[in-house]
Amino acid sequence: EKEKEREEVYIKNVDGGQVLRREVKWSNMTSDWERTSHDMQEKLKERCRKGIPSKLRGVAWQYLLGSRMEMESSANRGVYVALKTKRLDPEVNGIIERDLGRTFPTHVLFRDQDGVGQTTLRSILQAYANIDPEVGYVQGMGFLVGTLMTQMDEEEAFWALHAMMHNKRYLLREMYRPGFPMLQLFFFQLKKLMHMQIPKLHKRFEDIGVDPSFFASQWFLTLFVYHFQFRALLRVWDIFLCEGWKQIFRVAIALMKWEEKELLEMSFDAVLPRLKTLHEQKNPDEILARSLQIKFKTEQLGKWRAEYEAELSAGRR
Repeated sequence: EKEKEREEVYIKNVDGGQVLRREVKWSNMTSDWERTSHDMQEKLKERCRKGIPSKLRGVAWQYLLGSRMEMESSANRGVYVALKTKRLDPEVNGIIERDLGRTFPTHVLFRDQDGVGQTTLRSILQAYANIDPEVGYVQGMGFLVGTLMTQMDEEEAFWALHAMMHNKRYLLREMYRPGFPMLQLFFFQLKKLMHMQIPKLHKRFEDIGVDPSFFASQWFLTLFVYHFQFRALLRVWDIFLCEGWKQIFRVAIALMKWEEKELLEMSFDAVLPRLKTLHEQKNPDEILARSLQIKFKTEQLGKWRAEYEAELSAGRR
């Protein structure tokens, strides 16, 4: 109820003139994307942080991902249709079917069994499982596809997912591969970042035996789709698709920092459920503002990555 009230206040306070100005700016940027991506990188980052206008978000996301060009390539003509109609391993297909109704069960697009939402979601997930059998289908992927589907059509959403999996800025398939290799790295990096940004909470968690792997899996696996109300989520993704994983770490730290005082007092049994509700009753714009106040260098994540990989190769992990 409170979230609904907040949305009504937000809608009343929307500045129509500002929305129109942003639409014009984004329309100009997407009409000459080569120039935008090469000569306007700082401006692009700044505008993604302010939020992509709803009308142009689907197109902008495809350009940020590079999926638009991939889809329009003559080499990929007819590929999606062939992949979604190709016979899929029955076991993988069964897992996809089981999860369809669990993806956005309250969203009007996905509510009805065999409605257009679930049918399209099924097709995209089956197509991806066919093109990448090593990953196949992993729980959590449906939330990503569902989010993409709210902004673009079926084939566009498939190629957007494909880009999120393979584009070196995101490389989601490294997170979803058997053993979840990149997810383990993210837990390591998040722990290091907590030590740097929220040292008292980091120490408290160490003392009571709370590891990021106990609470942060869905933050990374679903890019906060599972937790955030839609307006906050779209704003987080605007920045994630422009800047990469750094934004997911920023939001994670911002949420814990926000409730640090309370978390410091909690026992092991109380803290884990609380960490799953950190996002509740929070203004989406405030979440974004606080996340962007979390400052650290991208190189720092790279340094921790090298440290993690050295431990891995030495057999210490």
